[in-house]
Amino acid sequence: MKKVIYGVLAFAALTFTACGGADSTEEVAEDITEEVVVATYTIDPDNSKLEWFGSWTGGQNDGNKHNGIIKIADGTMFQDGDKFHGHFAIDMASIEVLDIDEASGKPKLEGHLASEDFFNVAQYAATDVKFIEYNEGNAKIAILVAGSILERTVPVTLEVKGDVLKLEGNFSVDFTEVGMVGMTVKPEKPEEGAVSTEIDFKLHIELKKKI
Repeated sequence: MKKVIYGVLAFAALTFTACGGADSTEEVAEDITEEVVVATYTIDPDNSKLEWFGSWTGGQNDGNKHNGIIKIADGTMFQDGDKFHGHFAIDMASIEVLDIDEASGKPKLEGHLASEDFFNVAQYAATDVKFIEYNEGNAKIAILVAGSILERTVPVTLEVKGDVLKLEGNFSVDFTEVGMVGMTVKPEKPEEGAVSTEIDFKLHIELKKKI
């Protein structure tokens, strides 16, 4: 899409026409014309995922870790020149634990993470992530999770190749502000420690240009 600064062109045209410089007017018009890309990209769910890595801190469980994956249900990115913004919806009901099997307590842990002690999936089925802006390898985002809004700036790489936009990043998010019960030490069992409020994430998202 061509974006032309009409006011400047009109002034230039009048000035150079008055001076008999029609050729110069054309040169000015060419110089101040700039290319602006306006595009919409929608998520490719089959090639997008959000991996999570959690751990215990303090007490007898200190250092214990679990990891898993969460599905990204929906997402759209908008491009205007070199500027990007958008939004994503994380399906909290899809929380899956990958490092243990059923015999080791996989269903129990998944249920615990979905409970009111953590992400309260029954009430908050989705976590909404607003992608506010992208600047030099960092994304400014706002996360609406379990009724709380967290504003963060996280390292992310953004790449557009043809009709595909890719977002990738490794970063941590501290959920202290959300006040999850499961992330606080139980007064009656301080020896157990607590789940760390800081969760690590590995992000891979692919979006396709909407025609």
